[in-house]
Amino acid sequence: MPDLIERVETEVLVDHGTFDLIDDSGDQHADPDPAPTAWLFAGRNMITVVSASTRHHVAALTVEAWNAEPPPAPGWADPRETPVLLDSGFLEINPLVDGEDADDITVGDAGAYRVRAYVTGRTELLAATPPPDVELRGVERYLLQIWPE
Repeated sequence: MPDLIERVETEVLVDHGTFDLIDDSGDQHADPDPAPTAWLFAGRNMITVVSASTRHHVAALTVEAWNAEPPPAPGWADPRETPVLLDSGFLEINPLVDGEDADDITVGDAGAYRVRAYVTGRTELLAATPPPDVELRGVERYLLQIWPE
């Protein structure tokens, strides 16, 4: 039975349509996915999430570290899964936008991991009127689950 090791609930600024989780212990790169509908990318020391909108907004984000593959998360939509290789197992959440105020999570030791991501609110975000008419904070919501491969 998989156990939840750590959970972080935060908000991230979606800047130019993306946000990242980065292990800065080594070089970072996300491998491109050829599917035009892809919104989750990962590679070495980096997980990149692509928003439904390129407008700057604040998304709600929950990141969970598990010791084994977790069960599917009820109430979430559009699951995606990809491998990621981490040099330390310590991830900074969106560090390039907020700098010193970035949240972080330790998912484990260095090694190969899987990331499963879910999202809700993409349709609502795309339907929203451009600012300042609509508050976009938390319209788009993400859950990322990470476990050793």
